[in-house]
Amino acid sequence: MGLTGWLARVAARGPRPLVVTAPFGTGARLLVEAETARRGWLPALSPAAASVLVVCGSPGAELAELVRQAWAAVPRPRALVRLPEPVGAAEVGESLDGAVAALGEARHDDHDETPPPQDRRERGPDDPGRHEHGSRRHGSHGHGGREPGDHRRGGREPGGHRYGGHQPGGHEHGEHARHMGGPGGLAMATRGDDRDGLRLDRLHVPLGPILPDWPAGLIVHTVMQGDVIQEAGVEILPGGGRSAVPYWIEPWTSGAVTRRTGGRRRAAARLDGLGRLLGVAGWPAAAAQARRLRDDLLDGDGDGDGGDGVAAARGFDRLDRRVRRSRILRWMLRDVGLVDGADVLGRMERMLDDIGAALDERVPMGGPPPPGPALDLLPGLLEGAELAQARLIVASLDPDVERVLHA
Repeated sequence: MGLTGWLARVAARGPRPLVVTAPFGTGARLLVEAETARRGWLPALSPAAASVLVVCGSPGAELAELVRQAWAAVPRPRALVRLPEPVGAAEVGESLDGAVAALGEARHDDHDETPPPQDRRERGPDDPGRHEHGSRRHGSHGHGGREPGDHRRGGREPGGHRYGGHQPGGHEHGEHARHMGGPGGLAMATRGDDRDGLRLDRLHVPLGPILPDWPAGLIVHTVMQGDVIQEAGVEILPGGGRSAVPYWIEPWTSGAVTRRTGGRRRAAARLDGLGRLLGVAGWPAAAAQARRLRDDLLDGDGDGDGGDGVAAARGFDRLDRRVRRSRILRWMLRDVGLVDGADVLGRMERMLDDIGAALDERVPMGGPPPPGPALDLLPGLLEGAELAQARLIVASLDPDVERVLHA
């Protein structure tokens, strides 16, 4: 087992986590991102580049199936970590330690092993119902009936929301498209006129839900010619857990919000969105800086004395100046995704303004973080955009899927 053992030692020294977040799994995701950053683990951008698959929250039936597909694409040695809400920082650390141990063991038959349900470190989702049932604390959440918040719009089968007045290409691209007989479950290419009058292949490409710097549970079904989106439709996959309180508005729903806790939570929410936008824009150093500030604010989010508000404000001032002064970033974001007179650049600057106001205790406390624009706007915004622009548009809108499902 010389080569296998060497690969296992390499994988255990530098795990590459791919984080999959179900709706209402935001709290677990934030703890995982903070802990992996502290350990110096570099995030994977795809299942093929990952060695650890971390599932935050409790996926519903459809998302669980996509998790199984992603797990099948993760090369060995590998480890699977499931973190259903609620979860604490200590449990996250223990689970990641278990993942490192699993990578070091490098058992060649890991896909045949079935750990007990209470073990958060999993090596293979062999039981079709395991993702839907969570851990021992959550009991069994059956999915034979209607999902919480599933309005079954447009005659859709249970499991998610659809937005937009048409389906891309006139096809059904929900669960039916994922089980089509085309390569990789994708619909076969068709022909159609592009914006220059040429007849080109039209590819049906879903964006999300397992995608770095992407909103949890969101799928954008696209019809693409080259890298240009011709048609788009939006779908939300609900989570399977019992908790239905969106993480970012929890202080307001509990009635225990103060100027300090509310301001920190609002600033952390906007920093979370800013980090995603900077990550999509290809500026990982600035994205990591935004996430460190977010984590520092959340560490001092309770009623105790933790967290230095002055230090957080100073740290944000440095990030604010760095981001606003970037000419390349301004050139990249200007005139992309116009909504109500604001483009991606304008929405990013609004994020920065909102963070500064939330951290300034001289400013009266505002309400919860904004939920983002209605998802009905997304198809019209994305049609005609290039793929890279579409990623920037979604990140700048920063939709809170949990708020949509909660409503």
